[in-house]
Amino acid sequence: MLQAISDFVQGFILDIGYLGIFVLMVMESTMIPVPSMLVMPFAGYLAQQGHFSLPMVIAMNSAGALVGSFLFYWVGALGGKPLLLRYGKYCFVKQEDLDKTEAFFARRGGWTVFIARLLPVVRHFISLAAGVARMRMPLFLLETVLGATLWGGFLAVLGYELGANWEAVVKSMKRIDLIAAAVVVVTLVYFFLRHRKQVLAAQRASEAAGKAPAPAKIDAG
Repeated sequence: MLQAISDFVQGFILDIGYLGIFVLMVMESTMIPVPSMLVMPFAGYLAQQGHFSLPMVIAMNSAGALVGSFLFYWVGALGGKPLLLRYGKYCFVKQEDLDKTEAFFARRGGWTVFIARLLPVVRHFISLAAGVARMRMPLFLLETVLGATLWGGFLAVLGYELGANWEAVVKSMKRIDLIAAAVVVVTLVYFFLRHRKQVLAAQRASEAAGKAPAPAKIDAG
């Protein structure tokens, strides 16, 4: 499966050039599972071979990440919150949770978006979450381009420096990336289940309080 994706990515870039890098990084910045670890090192290798300019490769990475993240931000901003308010109860998401998310992004959204761009799995969803929270757009775009440029630039330079050996090294790194992704997913599932347990416990406590008999009135006469 990984080899099939790698072959598609390489063929796409070879056929379309800089535009191929841009399109793939737009996709990578949404929920489409295009691994940047297979895109940018290969593009860096092509730069080392003289087919591309390394600064342009990094620029296409940053521009693609910015456009994809911007689009997904507005998906969250325009449709995410209304959907969660309407259907969130089925996955134990309440208005209170959305209020907390908005407050969190207002306080620490910048660092959150920047760090998320460096993490597997999370980088695909962070723009949606920032949009739902209506994070300030200028800060969101700034942290997105900084994080995406740091990560994508590192991968491009890695491919440039490794030359023909880029694929063997990146495949080893990809295994580590998959392990990290599994850890992130397990962590997210853990926090979801813990939140679900807390919500159910609060519901049971509320129902128990509602069914409790009213205290008997004392006849002063």
